[in-house]
Amino acid sequence: MKEEELPLFATIETDIHWAKGIIAQRCENLNDHQEDKVIEDFLMDNFPPEVREGTYYSQLLTSLSEAHHPDDPAWLSVAERLILALTLASHVCPALFEPFSYFQNQGIGVNRVGGIKSNGLFGFIPTAETALFLLAGENVTLRQQIIRRIFNNDHPLFRMGVISLHEVAHNLSRFHGALVLSDEYYSLLVEGRPFIPAFSQSFPAQCIDTHESWGDLVVGSQTRFALEEINIWLKEKKQMMDDDHVSRKIKKGYKALFYGPSGTGKTMAASLIGKEADVPVFRIDLSQVVSKYIGETEKNLAAVFDKAENRNWVLFFDEADALFGKRTKTSTANDRYANQEVSYLLQRVENFNGLVILSSNLKANMDSAFTRRFQSIIKFPVPNEILRKELFNRAFQGRYAVENTELMEKVAKKYELTGAEINNIFRYCAMMTLHYGHEKVTEQVFTDGVIKELRKKGKAI
Repeated sequence: MKEEELPLFATIETDIHWAKGIIAQRCENLNDHQEDKVIEDFLMDNFPPEVREGTYYSQLLTSLSEAHHPDDPAWLSVAERLILALTLASHVCPALFEPFSYFQNQGIGVNRVGGIKSNGLFGFIPTAETALFLLAGENVTLRQQIIRRIFNNDHPLFRMGVISLHEVAHNLSRFHGALVLSDEYYSLLVEGRPFIPAFSQSFPAQCIDTHESWGDLVVGSQTRFALEEINIWLKEKKQMMDDDHVSRKIKKGYKALFYGPSGTGKTMAASLIGKEADVPVFRIDLSQVVSKYIGETEKNLAAVFDKAENRNWVLFFDEADALFGKRTKTSTANDRYANQEVSYLLQRVENFNGLVILSSNLKANMDSAFTRRFQSIIKFPVPNEILRKELFNRAFQGRYAVENTELMEKVAKKYELTGAEINNIFRYCAMMTLHYGHEKVTEQVFTDGVIKELRKKGKAI
């Protein structure tokens, strides 16, 4: 069994056990009304254990360490590990907090150990005050040091979205907020798999993938070469951003426009890019994003971008000209608000630190302010005769080969069909071949499939 398949037992259990020892020691002092041991010495005596390499947990700890300067004092790494262990324990080992529940029930240390007692929960939920009690005791100076250096939005634990503090009433200190582990890192650290959010009103996007390979994408050489540039960027972006000279001159994100008629491979190409880089691709449902009510479109878009920020995701806006279209002259209030939406989009796309792909049938429909900022503008034209023949040959193989290959070649030569339309023809032919029990696709079935597709285009064979 792979190590990642046991994320709890292989990586987290050691830190939970370590945190249990610290809690026991601090509660013993609290119960005996002893003076706190010098907190720096206490933490150094209880330095966290080593974790097994090659797991999501060890990778996270490495990322947190790399985010700090090498001259940071040792207690800072101890503090991070303990805060992370407390947050994780709420999900995987709530028994860790039983000593705190006991003291609270006895009325001891009520204002020191923090924690939340929910009406619907008999257990103890750790807060930032809980972590501060364990790390600093009554040492006000050290408490303030930890607050300044860890409990702020610039610290990697919060900046990377690993944990957050639950909002509290306005008359309470924010440190009374519960320590909350993000859904993404719960999936990674506890379940050992990447987090894929479900489609919802708050996140109107669906993860798309494909069983196809790059060899199945039949496009011209210029299109394929342009797509390879995006693949290279995804492979090298971390190294580029780690290079001070490069990161000072360019923005972190990458913007690409795919344009061309429907059915020419734009969605498939976006899916293959994600598959190549092993990152999820989310297609934004514009019907759930665009709203007639003022401010709602920006709010819906903010939910998408906020969710995707600092995550290794690809955002794919299909038929994007409905949302990213040209701004109009301001003659009415509606025009003004529509232009504000485009300006807002421009700002969010510009500042997004990942890959954004916009798809449109016509390049001319896109606002020029967007097109100037694209790193790649890739055309997906209707395939020419050579590519159409290749598409037909790839589809109609084996049992589903066409008996009259000359007829298939004539159709490929005469009619401008997209890859999606050729696939529709194949679907019909495969269905009818199975229905009639034919050994191959007959001339009549193939002709019927072509006629059916051409009629949808308003043409006749």
